[in-house]
Amino acid sequence: MKNINLAISCCGSGIGQSIIDSCKLSNLPLTTFGLDNSPFAYGLYECDYIIKTPKVNNENYIENIISICLDNDIQIIIPGIDEELKLFSKNLKKFNEKGIEVIVSDESFLDLVRDKALATDKLNNISDIFVKSFANKEEFLEGLDKKQIDFPVIAKPSAGSASAGVYILFDRSDLQKLNEDHIIQEIAKPHRGDANIAVFEQLISKKINPQVSEISIQLVTNKKGDLLGRMASFNRLKNGVPIEIIPYDDCDFRDQIDKLIPSLRELGLKGPVNLQGRITDEGLKIFELNARFTGITGLRALMGFNEVEACIKSWLGLNEEEDNILKINNDLFGVRQISSKTVHKDRNPLVKSVFSKVNNSNTKTNKKIVLTGATGFVGRNLIDALLSQNSDYTIAALVRNKETAKLLLPKSVELYDSVDFEKGSFSFGNFDSLLHLGFARPHKTNEEIAESLAFTAKIFRSAVDHNLSEIINLSSQSVYGQSSMPPWNEETVPAPNTPYSSAKYCTELLLNELAHQKKHIKTSSIRLASTTGGANGLIDIDIMSRFVKKIKNQENLTVIGGMQKVERLDIRDAVSGIISLLNTTGKWRPVYNLGPSNQINLIELAEQVIKTGKTYYKNNRSKIDLLEKENLLNFGMDINSFKKDTGWEPKYSIEDTIHSLFNYDY
Repeated sequence: MKNINLAISCCGSGIGQSIIDSCKLSNLPLTTFGLDNSPFAYGLYECDYIIKTPKVNNENYIENIISICLDNDIQIIIPGIDEELKLFSKNLKKFNEKGIEVIVSDESFLDLVRDKALATDKLNNISDIFVKSFANKEEFLEGLDKKQIDFPVIAKPSAGSASAGVYILFDRSDLQKLNEDHIIQEIAKPHRGDANIAVFEQLISKKINPQVSEISIQLVTNKKGDLLGRMASFNRLKNGVPIEIIPYDDCDFRDQIDKLIPSLRELGLKGPVNLQGRITDEGLKIFELNARFTGITGLRALMGFNEVEACIKSWLGLNEEEDNILKINNDLFGVRQISSKTVHKDRNPLVKSVFSKVNNSNTKTNKKIVLTGATGFVGRNLIDALLSQNSDYTIAALVRNKETAKLLLPKSVELYDSVDFEKGSFSFGNFDSLLHLGFARPHKTNEEIAESLAFTAKIFRSAVDHNLSEIINLSSQSVYGQSSMPPWNEETVPAPNTPYSSAKYCTELLLNELAHQKKHIKTSSIRLASTTGGANGLIDIDIMSRFVKKIKNQENLTVIGGMQKVERLDIRDAVSGIISLLNTTGKWRPVYNLGPSNQINLIELAEQVIKTGKTYYKNNRSKIDLLEKENLLNFGMDINSFKKDTGWEPKYSIEDTIHSLFNYDY
């Protein structure tokens, strides 16, 4: 399936957040674009891309939104607040002419549901399950005189939402607090056997709107208005927000609701509509309806009822031949509470400018980096390069043995070990970036490789839980295996064929899956080519370093096969490549290949080592002992994606690397 670019406008709203939560639970290939006028909108940092918009009341709002969609190849957009519903529906033709789908009902249907008194009167003629409603004080007084209704009643803004502007009225004098926008409704009182009836009556007596025992019924139709699914829940609310949600199913009220569906379709329903009510002594009574997703849309998705996904599939014509009826797990209940996240100020330049104003100073601070594998070959050289190139880095290392690390690393590096990690002396919350380099080498035992994988899972989870700004995971070209011929690119299907390569591929999957829920965290796994060179931390196991060592010892070079393709990345290029990604401000790809620009035959590599060796040992008589063998391994990666995104280029040739090995004392 091709990638789907989806925008959620006004994504900082509770509804917008709920839509985003549903998208994160979908298996559709969604790329999400968060649109909002506030750089502090929570939902922005749950999306793949952040886009600033004008306010909804801006006269050119629709034109701006359409332009954003076209610039970013957005195929479908979902409005995040009530004010947008009417606006988007009114301008639906403009969107559709540009090839942009909008999940929204017809304008006529939105006009109906926004007028609560008109909607309840009209729909009661179809199914008598709506509370009596009066459009204004005059109509209510007339109904009062005709004994159609009696106090207490509830008054609410005609086009309001949640619990804003709601009053409980006990007598005619209470009518004075209402304005022209208020409608008046009978109170849907829970039935006598309801568990919350006593609480309800007590709150009513105190003129407090009792947000208990509410039934929320979500109906979802496809683009044609055909029913995709229905879900009801028994809710307790706080300040208009559901905080306790229990699935509810009753055949009687389901039949009553189903009577409405054909008429709702004729009236222009497309997508979601929410009905809120209570089970009274007279049966179901609905007092509110809104043609949109709701604040618990995301929670319903957690219960298996992903209405957002269903609508996206319908509007884009995906899987129309399949049974797309939504289902729910009735054994789950939902609870909701405030959520928090931290985001690095560099993620949004508008927020960064606010930092400057608040602190009345330049907001530039040291970038705080923590590394694993700091005492290894790549780690030691990376730290040296970071400290020599930029004094704006604060570097810490999570190491196995602090005493050993003190001997190998610069004094300015802060050292932590597993004891610090377990006891809380070390926290990822104090850092901006994690460079995960620490992992057992291919020649280590299976037990050591398994231990490294377990450690990786632990630190990734902690780093993601702490909303770390960015995570770079050092993986390996070995994940490609030998199922396909090189050069491999990032689209080549991985086929690891050793415990080490399988474990490395697992680290990539772990990072991707953990970070999927935290879109504001930048993550990438670097598939590194075999790296060597004369530098601190070199482990003398690579073929190139062993060739050089044999030349130094006046020994012949044994080459098996000779025609197989190999590649070697100079440690200096490896380090500069990692730093270039660290300094890349744009969005990172999930994986990158990092290696040299070209491959070389093994026999050519041996010949180059001998040739270079003669500049150091003129009388050297080493030669090549060639042993013939077929079906040997080939290696090589396409590194164009990394070069394009970071601007990095390898500087060191095979000959340069060989020289560095001859000059290194090992």
